[in-house]
Amino acid sequence: MIKFNKYALIGTIFILSLFSSFYFIDVFSEKNMELQKQILIKQAQTHFKDQVNTRVWNASYGGVYAIPKEGQKPNPYLRDNILKVDENLTLIKINPAWMSRQLSEISNIDGFHFRITSLKLINPDNKATPFEERALKYFDETNEKEYYEIDKESNFNYMGALITTEYCLPCHKHQGYSLGDVRGGISVSLDSKEYFEVTSSIKTSIILLKIFVVIFLFTIFSLIFKQLRYNQQLQTEVKRRTKEIESTKHLLQEIIDTDSSFIVLTDDKEIIYANETILNFTGYHSIEEFKKNNEYIFDVFEKIEDNSNFMQTCNDGIHWIEYLIKEQNSKNLKVCIKKDGKYRYFKPYAKEIKTDDKVLYLITFDEITNEYVKIKELEHMASTDALTKLFNRTKLNDVLEKEMALSRTVPSPLSVIFLDIDYFKAVNDTYGHDAGDRVLINIANIITSSIRAGDIAARWGGEEFMIILQATPVSEASVLGEKLRARVEGHLFETVGKITISLGVTEYINAESEESFIKRVDEALYEAKERGRNKIIIK
Repeated sequence: MIKFNKYALIGTIFILSLFSSFYFIDVFSEKNMELQKQILIKQAQTHFKDQVNTRVWNASYGGVYAIPKEGQKPNPYLRDNILKVDENLTLIKINPAWMSRQLSEISNIDGFHFRITSLKLINPDNKATPFEERALKYFDETNEKEYYEIDKESNFNYMGALITTEYCLPCHKHQGYSLGDVRGGISVSLDSKEYFEVTSSIKTSIILLKIFVVIFLFTIFSLIFKQLRYNQQLQTEVKRRTKEIESTKHLLQEIIDTDSSFIVLTDDKEIIYANETILNFTGYHSIEEFKKNNEYIFDVFEKIEDNSNFMQTCNDGIHWIEYLIKEQNSKNLKVCIKKDGKYRYFKPYAKEIKTDDKVLYLITFDEITNEYVKIKELEHMASTDALTKLFNRTKLNDVLEKEMALSRTVPSPLSVIFLDIDYFKAVNDTYGHDAGDRVLINIANIITSSIRAGDIAARWGGEEFMIILQATPVSEASVLGEKLRARVEGHLFETVGKITISLGVTEYINAESEESFIKRVDEALYEAKERGRNKIIIK
C-alpha cells in the first residue's frame, strides 16, 4: 500500500509538472501570436483612421467641388451635384462616400486595399461583400465599432464603423439614421501571409519544445519509478536521484527568477512568492523584506484614475484580481510603476490555480512601456498640425466643445481670437511655399509665446489660426489680440520682410451653439479684412 501511494504521488507530481510546463509554454506562445495579430490590427486601424479623418474634412465642408476628369460624370445620387462657375468651367460635387470610393480605387496595391460600404446603400456600386455584411450585422447586434477576421486566402479583413454625425445627416437622414448610429463602414484588407508564417513557426517551435519537455520529464520520472522497484540496497541510488530532481527544481526556479516579466503568487490576501525580477526592480532583497513594506502587490503600483484601463485596487466595485481574471481577455488592462522618476507601464495576466485547501493566483506583469509611449505619441501626432506643431482643427473642435460646456457649468467667460495672415497668397506666389511655411511657423511661435499656459492655440487651416482663452472676457481677449497684431507687425520675417494679420475677437454667449460662436468670430475677422486689414474687430 505504501509503495502504491508512492507511485500515485510521483505520478501526480509528473502530471502537475507536465501541465505546469505546458502552461508556461502556452502563455509564452499565446503572447507572441497575440502580438503578431495586434500588429495587423494596428495597421488596419491606422488606415481606417486616415480615411475617417479625410472624410471628416470633406464632410465639414458639406462636400467639395472639383474639376471633373475626362469622361467623368456627376454623381447622380448627390444633391447640388453640379456647380457652374462660368461658361467655361463646371465643377462636380465630391461627397465623403464618393471621395472614399475614388481613393480606394487609386490606393489598391498588392497586399492592401480598402473600400466603403453600407447595408442601406445609396450607390449600388458600394454593395457589401459577405465579410462586410457580417461586420455590419455585428455592429448592429453588438454595438461594437470594429470587426476583423482572416479569410482562406490569408487576407486580414478589418472593418471600422462609420458613425453618423451632424455632417452626415444632410445625405443620410432620409435613410432613417440619427446621430450616433452606425450607417456603414470602411473595410481594410491586408495580406497576412507573413502573420501565418510567423505563427506557424511559433506553433512548430512550441510543439518541439513540448515534445522535449515530455521526454525530459518522462525520463526523470521513469528513473524514479525504476528506483522504487529496487530493494533496500539501492536506497543510496534513490537518494542520489532525489538530489538530481531537487537540482532540476532549483534550475526551474532560477529560470523563473530570470524571466523578464514580473511573476507573483498570491492567495488574494498576502504575497506568497515574487520572482527576483520584481524584487530587483522595486529595490528589495527578499520576499520577506518586500512583504514588510508592501502588504499587497498593488501597493507598488501608481494610482492613475483615467479612462485608459489603468487598474485600481477596486475596479467597478470588484477586487482587482477578480476583475483582472474577468476582463483580461476583453480589455487592454495595465498598471504603472514609478521608477527613478519615470513611469513604466505593464500588462498584467492572472491564472487561477486551485489546490486541495485554497485557491492561488499566479500573476505575471509584462512591460509595455515602449508600446504605450508609442501609442501616446501617435495619438499626439493625430491631434497636432505637422508644420506649426499647434493643435489641428479637429483637436481644437474637441477642446472648444469641452470649454463651452465648462463655461456653461461654472459659469465662466470664454473668448476666442480668430486671426488670418494678410495677403498670404502673395507671399507663396512671390517667395515660394517654403518661405510661406516659415512664416506660418514664426506666427505660431509668436502666438505660443504670447498666450497663457491654460490657453489653447491651433492652426484652423491654411493661414488661419484660432485661440481659445479660458476664463477670459472679450475685453481682455482684445488686449491679447492687439498685442499679437503689434508683435507680428513689428517682426521682420526671413526673406518675406514685413507682414500683418487681421483678427476677430468674440465672447461666448451662454447656451449658444458652437456654430453660432464660430460664425460670429468669423464675421469679425471678415470685417477686419474688409476695413483694410491689420486690424482687430470685436463682436
